[in-house]
Amino acid sequence: FISINLFAQDKKAYLKENRFDMLASDFRFSETNFEIIGFGAYHGSAKTYEVEKLIINDLKRQGVLDYYFPETNFSQAFYFQKYLENGDEKLLKDLVLAFQSIVNQEGTIETFNHWKNLRELNKKYPQNPVQILGCDVINEYKFPIKHILYLTENIQNWEERRYLEKIFLDENTDFGIDNEGLEKQLKSFIESYRRNKETFEGEIKNIDDFRFILKNIEYNFNDKRDREQIIFDNYIYLKEKYKLGSKKQFFKYGFFHIQKVNSQFYFLFLKHIQKVREGNYPSFFTRLIEQNIYERNKVVSVMGYLTKSKVLWNKIYDKQGNYKTYTIEKGYGIGDYWKEYFKGIGKLKKMKLSDITLFRLNAENSPYHKGTDLMEVKQLFKKSNKAELKGKNTTDFIDFAVLISHSENQIPLEEMFKKNR
Repeated sequence: FISINLFAQDKKAYLKENRFDMLASDFRFSETNFEIIGFGAYHGSAKTYEVEKLIINDLKRQGVLDYYFPETNFSQAFYFQKYLENGDEKLLKDLVLAFQSIVNQEGTIETFNHWKNLRELNKKYPQNPVQILGCDVINEYKFPIKHILYLTENIQNWEERRYLEKIFLDENTDFGIDNEGLEKQLKSFIESYRRNKETFEGEIKNIDDFRFILKNIEYNFNDKRDREQIIFDNYIYLKEKYKLGSKKQFFKYGFFHIQKVNSQFYFLFLKHIQKVREGNYPSFFTRLIEQNIYERNKVVSVMGYLTKSKVLWNKIYDKQGNYKTYTIEKGYGIGDYWKEYFKGIGKLKKMKLSDITLFRLNAENSPYHKGTDLMEVKQLFKKSNKAELKGKNTTDFIDFAVLISHSENQIPLEEMFKKNR
């Protein structure tokens, strides 16, 4: 009993020496010797975007940020880049609504404003703006089709392209990946291209991008798709194409993708940035490390944890698919609830400096090199993930924790439309 209390005190003393008020005017993110940095947190919290902004702005100020990978497919990222260049807010609105096809709690006013803030940041660095890339799966067809039509706009006599353009321009088109009619038309377009490569390829603006988009569309034609493997394969392609090995890259993804070991983390929408395995299915970051794409100490993982906060939970639609309202959650879904919480989050709460406090966990003398605080999830009347964490520790998975307090929920973008009517 005494040794346990002493260990707990050691953690508090350590946290006291390794905490940073992110709201302070002199805040600096201390870890700049990285090749990739990932930030993940619960979706639907308004303040997660504030954290992201603080990190990105500071990294750019320190001259250590070149590329930004949001949780988007290649074509969505292409058009987010276009928005940063031209400020077209109608395009941005469409992008934000499409973004929720992969992250259903992020089609929000906060997401919209996040991209406006990023555009303002880029205006400060016209010689070296942040560039946007995306390596995720295709979960909606609107922007991949828009991208295809742009790349092939010089081709006049392509019947299947005309059909695709007609579908794209129809405001009633369902661009969901479960639309069988749209899938059939995409298959017809791809088959037509392959039958007539010699005719079309010389007129396509960027044949490599065109082929890359088609390849990603075709993943959806299979009975199953391995999202994490697709993200990894897409990234490897982009890494070579854009020479990313010498660039500083920031990833905004869910927890699992940026964990540094393999994980069977309970909250599936948080999984993407783990650095080691917790089970048999490796995250994106784990694959980068295990396959020697980057050295482990050059991959930095930052996790956001919520307390006394709310998250957007669901958007409610009528039978015709029209938006009606939304629901929020402030118990389940934030990771600090008596029925469901992260082990060890209480220590962060006691040691916080402000409503957004960053804690470095990976210092050489860190007690987080032992134990599973902030990774083990305690759930009332349910089995925790303790067994999957056996033999691993907190810093196998993550390097920094951000405690986010008193966050409001995000608000659906549709609410802004209602106000503007």
